[in-house]
Amino acid sequence: MFTLKNVLIANATSCIIFGLIFICLPIKVAVFLGSDTLFPELILQILGAVLVFNGLHLIWASLQQTPNKWLILYFSFGDFLWAIGSSVLLLMGLWITTKAGIISTILIAIMVTVFGIMQIIKRREICSIEN
Repeated sequence: MFTLKNVLIANATSCIIFGLIFICLPIKVAVFLGSDTLFPELILQILGAVLVFNGLHLIWASLQQTPNKWLILYFSFGDFLWAIGSSVLLLMGLWITTKAGIISTILIAIMVTVFGIMQIIKRREICSIEN
């Protein structure tokens, strides 16, 4: 059963795993994503650090009895921003140009968008049950 806590933990797990990959293997990630112009290593490492921090923040939020509406909207906004940013990079043909990189980016953008939507839906369900 999907609960807000489960969605937050799944999102956190995803953030932490990808964040650590970006931090520890930025050159391999850059080569996987693009063959023309590589994704800058420093940007990948910064994104990785932000993802790890966000993942830890998501875990903290999942431990709250009823996470604040604005906190859930903050996480969902971040998820939607990630998907939009990924889409912009794909449309511009910037840094993500390999077939595997494009497919992975699309799948991750879809997954992140689903996390954002599910977080909002599950938070609303909690509020409607409490009222």
